[in-house]
Amino acid sequence: MAAARKPTRRKKSKAEEISGTKLELTLAAEKVFAIHGVQGASLRQIREEAGQKNESAIHYYFGSREAIIESVLSLRANPLDHARQTMFDEMKRGNGGRPLSTEQTVRCAIMPLACYLLDDGNRSFYLRFLVQLRMERKLWLYFNNMYGKGMEKCLAALRESRPYIPRAIIEQRFLNMQYIHTNGLAALERILWEKGEDFRYEEGWIRVEDMITSTAAMYDAPLSPATLAAIREAGARHGLPAYIEVSIYGDTAYGGTEGVDPGAT
Repeated sequence: MAAARKPTRRKKSKAEEISGTKLELTLAAEKVFAIHGVQGASLRQIREEAGQKNESAIHYYFGSREAIIESVLSLRANPLDHARQTMFDEMKRGNGGRPLSTEQTVRCAIMPLACYLLDDGNRSFYLRFLVQLRMERKLWLYFNNMYGKGMEKCLAALRESRPYIPRAIIEQRFLNMQYIHTNGLAALERILWEKGEDFRYEEGWIRVEDMITSTAAMYDAPLSPATLAAIREAGARHGLPAYIEVSIYGDTAYGGTEGVDPGAT
């Protein structure tokens, strides 16, 4: 298992090298946001968590709540996304040009985060911070465009390996995978904090491997008759090309496009 779960060791970015008061405030924000929510936490709570008495420190170093969030993501997400892209590219080269399997792609998606939590000995609140950030949809989408290049590669690989599944279903299952991975690892992060030295890392890896297996199975599951019926009914009423179009057939799938306008937006 060790060889399968080991991504390329990431290098420290400039963002990881921040120090002093800005780093203290960034780590404090990560914790406070994880506990109280991205919008629910106050700037005063962050300042007090950092042990900073200067009331203007946050405004001096950041200027806004969004800038604080970006500082946390620069510290954590940049190196993790670099590791994900490196792992993905190595798998692509190893496959000799063939599409990655679902299991390979799902492994690329989760392993940098899992190794950050279980291999690198990090005692942070980052996974729980991500759970809170995902609840703020506009903020999540904004920052995901900045720090999600590796995940974009994973999504493209899933479309390539499953060309017969409607692209909207692939994207829906991709979001479900992210939800399972983020919340599952956040739960492990919390348990790690609670148990400390009694935490069993081997058991943590069991959970990670099972998340890979279960989310890969979710992608590989065929569309049920009930789902197909729901797609046809919705398409007949509203025209939903994203649920009809598949890569292998262009804009036609599962018996035609009756009642569906392939050009509808």
